[in-house]
Amino acid sequence: MSATRQMEVAQGELIEVSGRRVGEPARLGEVLEVLGPPGRHHFRVRWEDGHESIIYPGEATTIKGRSTTDPQAALSDLAAPAQRLVNILRSAEIEFEVLRHRRTMTASAEARALGLLSQSVAKTVLARDPEGIHVRAVVPASRRVSTSKLAQAVSASTVELLTEPELVSAYPQFELGAVPPFGGPGGDRVVVDRTLLEEARVVFEAGAHDVALRMRTDDLITVAEAEIADIAAG
Repeated sequence: MSATRQMEVAQGELIEVSGRRVGEPARLGEVLEVLGPPGRHHFRVRWEDGHESIIYPGEATTIKGRSTTDPQAALSDLAAPAQRLVNILRSAEIEFEVLRHRRTMTASAEARALGLLSQSVAKTVLARDPEGIHVRAVVPASRRVSTSKLAQAVSASTVELLTEPELVSAYPQFELGAVPPFGGPGGDRVVVDRTLLEEARVVFEAGAHDVALRMRTDDLITVAEAEIADIAAG
């Protein structure tokens, strides 16, 4: 790609890096930012898998032009659970990102798949207080929920973690083990572990095991109407 062509690249254009081996697929991403002086441009790019990186173009790099895809259409192939959350956030006019990744079954594996530190990825653990009210306990992927601390946070004598059959029955709109901090049945209490406030943004499963959402931690607390407490074990 010539220096002249580099000068024409603008935010929002699509960049493609062709594979170097036979059968290796090309990578496609959107230019988020043009960096460097004219003739020596490099770019901050968000790739199809949700990762972001800085790329210095070479012979395998081409510009495909500005994306004309309707943003709503780009989200139309999301799994239904994730689409429900997207609709909630768009209605609330909250900034967020959709991060697609290989299918993972734990929050720690999700963090690895996305190339993120586990403390910036949250998992939601479901519990029930003695009155039958469900509690969504949100903690970093690297930590476990302390049921005693959670009980204290919700002013209950005790809390019990929901079993898999109970999760399936109570949250049929989400994949088992991928209940997000908000959305779905109303009436749940949401408690976010205080350590997550150390992260400006947090990532969590969007109701499915192959897509996550990233948003400001403060916005998550607001949309989930969450309480803040020390609920992580250890």
